[in-house]
Amino acid sequence: MSKVLSSDTKADLAVVFLILLVSLALSLTPLFSFFDRILYDSFLKIKAGYYPELPNPRIISVDLNDSSENELREAIDSRNAFADLLWVLGDCASSAVLDFVFKNPLGDGEPSPADLEMIQAAAGMKSLVLAVIPVPEKLANYSHSDLDQQSREILSRNLWHIREMGANSIPVARSFILSFPALSGAASQLGHIGVEHDKDGVYRKTPLFYRWEDGLIPSLALAAAVRELHIDPQTIEFYPGKVLILPRGPEDPPIRIPVDRSGYVRIPYTMRWIDNLYRISFAQAARARHNDELFDRIFDELSGSICLVVDTSTFKQDFGITPVEAVFPRSGIYLAVMSAIFNNAFYYDIHFAIKLLLSVFTVIAVLFVGLQKKDSLFNAGFPLLILAEGGLCYLLWRCFSLVPFCGVLIFFISVSWLGLFILRQFFRYREQLLYRNALSRYFPQALAERICAERSIDLAPAAKELSVLFADIVSFTKWSSDKTPETVHTFLSDYLESMAAIIFEHGGTIDKFMGDGILAFFGDPFEQEDHAERAVRAAIAMQKKNVSLRAIWMPKVHINLMVRIGINTGMVIAGNLGSKTRIEYTVIGAAVNLGQRMESNAPPGGILVSAATRGAVRGPIRFGSPRLVTVKGYDTPVECFEALF
Repeated sequence: MSKVLSSDTKADLAVVFLILLVSLALSLTPLFSFFDRILYDSFLKIKAGYYPELPNPRIISVDLNDSSENELREAIDSRNAFADLLWVLGDCASSAVLDFVFKNPLGDGEPSPADLEMIQAAAGMKSLVLAVIPVPEKLANYSHSDLDQQSREILSRNLWHIREMGANSIPVARSFILSFPALSGAASQLGHIGVEHDKDGVYRKTPLFYRWEDGLIPSLALAAAVRELHIDPQTIEFYPGKVLILPRGPEDPPIRIPVDRSGYVRIPYTMRWIDNLYRISFAQAARARHNDELFDRIFDELSGSICLVVDTSTFKQDFGITPVEAVFPRSGIYLAVMSAIFNNAFYYDIHFAIKLLLSVFTVIAVLFVGLQKKDSLFNAGFPLLILAEGGLCYLLWRCFSLVPFCGVLIFFISVSWLGLFILRQFFRYREQLLYRNALSRYFPQALAERICAERSIDLAPAAKELSVLFADIVSFTKWSSDKTPETVHTFLSDYLESMAAIIFEHGGTIDKFMGDGILAFFGDPFEQEDHAERAVRAAIAMQKKNVSLRAIWMPKVHINLMVRIGINTGMVIAGNLGSKTRIEYTVIGAAVNLGQRMESNAPPGGILVSAATRGAVRGPIRFGSPRLVTVKGYDTPVECFEALF
């Protein structure tokens, strides 16, 4: 026979699956992508700060920094420095990539001597990729000049026609800002430098293409890499939302670039800009044209390399916020993408199958931890699950460059922890309430609450000195013999409830109700030094209450309510006693029997206490003269006293 689940377990399962459904619903909202983005940024920052990876050594950054700007100010303004640089790069480098746009010639409508030198140098270079600035179609209010016919023809010659394997949403450019036509026409390839930041202003992705007319303009980095690797653009395959495949030779595996439906790629930051060792000064490279010794040194450094010429001067302020640095040259984005293409090292989204496996594992783990009965395992298990989830995401990131996917899972674990904790507290409160109600039948309310709160009370049988109280209604059996059950029940309930309230008020514990009889004791389960006095005062209060009860019930049910009460103080065995199927908290021993004998010998409406009880009372309670009673089980008469009130 299968084991039936408890109601608590069923409730736990219901809560977990309810939270699972809520988590799945929320996973379709931006909430968890925001959390994953924060985690992704943190991982990037850790990698760049503690485990930096240099760009591909074939790529040398030629920086027009503040120092070069100050050193070559006039030569830069006249473009002579750029002409010199292009001549040097043409002699040394395998290809050059210029992150500059020279919009208009410096001459009066005609290229200046420096411009002519730039054009001549560009035409003689092995490969020159020149930047163009896209004007996205979505920027409807952006002011720009329409392209002239010559510029349109140049753009058309630089369009790519790749294999688009499915519907996509590649961004559309209304126009482009080019260098002046003579220079643009001399370039081997044009590449756009359009980068877009996320809504929070951070650069995380960059578009690999802009659509214009019937073709695509590639990004500066992609154009440079494809030319350097001698890849025919028409063989490139674009699978929207999956991958951009750059085929290579028969012996080389293709380069796979993970992209979204718009052809955006995650920028593969691997270091801070300042950590890039493969860089030289723009001023040094430009001056090398007129300095043979410097040229020889520059030649050794740049021979066979791809030179990325960028403006990192603070004057241009071409910087942005990235996950790795708050101030990062945007040209560093092209460097990162170009390097990743050569290294075939990008950041990938986790495959759906892995996400599903992680989700199933998380649900099973949450159920396992959530059903633990021990609080220590429950409360330690969930933080460990959160740490394990985060650690696994980081491991996948470090080893396989998989973008973190744990926002929804950590949310599910955290909310399950909270939900199950609240549920456990609810069941615990309900159990404690039931426990307290059960205890309230025997103990005063305050005492019952204390037992529930401390839960450390020892209820095992033990020998203790207590005061035992017996109370019994005189001639109750005779009176009830001709009364209806409803009459007997109504009266007896009122009587017992009144007596129990008085006993509890004085700190007593009710052992049991025996029909109309009551057995109570004082001094346990918590010690009371004055338990004898408490018992006697309780008995006096009970007899006074009986006077008022007699006045109420005599006209109703014709009962002359008279109660005998007996009290004895002595050593008893108190604790949980019984069998496996029935157990109760009670007292046994000779002192209990003597207490019952005191009750049976008490006068109707009176209180009879043993000499031991009389001797233990220290308060101002009056007692009558000692008297002797013959008690069964005792060889000699027993001394006792009547309590006066």
